[in-house]
Amino acid sequence: MPEIFEVVLDQIKKEKLRFHHDGGAIPRGSNDLPVRDENGRSWKFNCKSEGGNYFSLSGAEWRSFAKSKVNAMVTLYREEDEHVYTIRVGKF
Repeated sequence: MPEIFEVVLDQIKKEKLRFHHDGGAIPRGSNDLPVRDENGRSWKFNCKSEGGNYFSLSGAEWRSFAKSKVNAMVTLYREEDEHVYTIRVGKF
């Protein structure tokens, strides 16, 4: 399961998370990224390429997910055999 990013969420990132990724596992353009959390809940985060190898996650479902995760370590992975991503939350 390749790691896309690992970041500590803060007040700004809970609105829009900007991250760097150069592994090719994130589609270019603007689209809904299908994500499953560690409890099995499915989410659709708006994912947008922002030039170079920078991307952002935003939208209503991202904000709903992130609002209770401020100051937590969040890691996004791509599932090898599926067209879905897994997001995990840990303590910072």
